[in-house]
Amino acid sequence: QQHVNKPNPPPPPPPTATTSSVQDDNFMYNIPGEDPQLLQLLSSLEIYEVHEMREALEQILQEMESNVGGITTLMQRHVERTLIQHQFPNGGDATTTDEYATFGSLLDISTEYSVSWNGSTEFGGKPSWVASILYRNDIVEYEETEPCRVDLQDDYDAEVDDDECCLLPVTIEDYVGVRPTQEKKEEHMILSAYWDILDHGTWLVSSTVMDLKLGGSQNKFDTIVANGALTGTDEEVGAIMKKVTSFLKPGGVVFFVGIEPIGKVDGPEKGYNEILEQIESAKQLGGEEPTRNVPATFINKSLDKLGLNVFSSVLFPILPTLDDVREATNSGKSWIAESKVLTPDMKKQYTAKLDTLMKRVARVAKVGAVFAREYQYIVAAELPGDGKMTKESVIEPTIYEPKVWNEEME
Repeated sequence: QQHVNKPNPPPPPPPTATTSSVQDDNFMYNIPGEDPQLLQLLSSLEIYEVHEMREALEQILQEMESNVGGITTLMQRHVERTLIQHQFPNGGDATTTDEYATFGSLLDISTEYSVSWNGSTEFGGKPSWVASILYRNDIVEYEETEPCRVDLQDDYDAEVDDDECCLLPVTIEDYVGVRPTQEKKEEHMILSAYWDILDHGTWLVSSTVMDLKLGGSQNKFDTIVANGALTGTDEEVGAIMKKVTSFLKPGGVVFFVGIEPIGKVDGPEKGYNEILEQIESAKQLGGEEPTRNVPATFINKSLDKLGLNVFSSVLFPILPTLDDVREATNSGKSWIAESKVLTPDMKKQYTAKLDTLMKRVARVAKVGAVFAREYQYIVAAELPGDGKMTKESVIEPTIYEPKVWNEEME
């Protein structure tokens, strides 16, 4: 029987799974249209014991609570909070802890575009995040605890060593995952098989949003999370938003995840901006389309014109570490070295400039993360249902403020 190595950290199936540590030899996924060899691989993966599954999912959620996973886990928790606040605007029943907000049917879109730091197109580990939502109630029961109240009065951003923070009460029914390449789709299908959520969803490939086609009965969704899609000219981004929001059910909610155009700084941190500018310049000379990130304000106004109500728009400061900056620089140098368009002299000049800038940034980044006025944002908007009053949209984004624990939460 064929096996592959378990991911690290291990992504196990859910608490309710009845499988043993290895799938039955006769087990086979039945996914119409998929490569038989891929189905054979998916069906032969090693599966973790039930207690291991619970513990690993619990670990993922603890990282979200304490922001161990960085900006992406913080943003995932923000999406959950925003959904809860939207579905329970009056705080729900403060006397109970068994109320859950639901993503319902989720369309999860991740497209491919240039990024300035490692990991931002991924918006965190998507399959593990979806699994943690799907089995959130099981994890709460496993911990023998209570979820956060839907009024969020007991919710806060935990410190790294704080394991007492409650889990947010969210759930999901099913999902469709869209990835930019066949390779990325298969990678996430394998992770979904480990998490035992493969049977709860469908996976598609589309390199761009405009090429995305959703056939069959599932072409309208309660919730959409779209990251990596909002780049291009104003006209192109407007068309992308119109296409994405066309997949919403009336009353459905879309979360757009994007990156603000990088601001200018005058301090020593500007070396990081210059690194990104050099890489972008090399790629444009090499024939690539320039990266055109658009600001959240434009997204908010455009969604409002499309008839959606923007009810949340939040900026998250990107604070790359020295390792993140070095990785971005090395990735740029690799692209330059492999370019078939740039001349040897051009490659030499760009590489030397990047080396010089990297040395300058290293002196700044040794004392902590670098902030060079770079933000990622999450915009949340609702497609009003029939007869529902349209509220005034949020136009100007706000910078994320951490939720701090206080004694009143006891």
